[in-house]
Amino acid sequence: MAWEHLLENKDSGPQAFLDFVNQRLAKRQRELDTAVKFSSHYAQVESIVLELKAVRTKFMTLMRREGLL
Repeated sequence: MAWEHLLENKDSGPQAFLDFVNQRLAKRQRELDTAVKFSSHYAQVESIVLELKAVRTKFMTLMRREGLL
């Protein structure tokens, strides 16, 4: 899986996870930008983008609260 490289990467931790989420979000956002609007594919990718944004926001909030970012 794509996330497995994080476990092997010596640069692990909150920032590495945030970088990973941002990379996935950027990839899906590019995919969304090229998808045909109102298609089922567009709806799926849009849902993924919204979920990734929610994960990123919750993660950043938690890490800032804990003083880790």
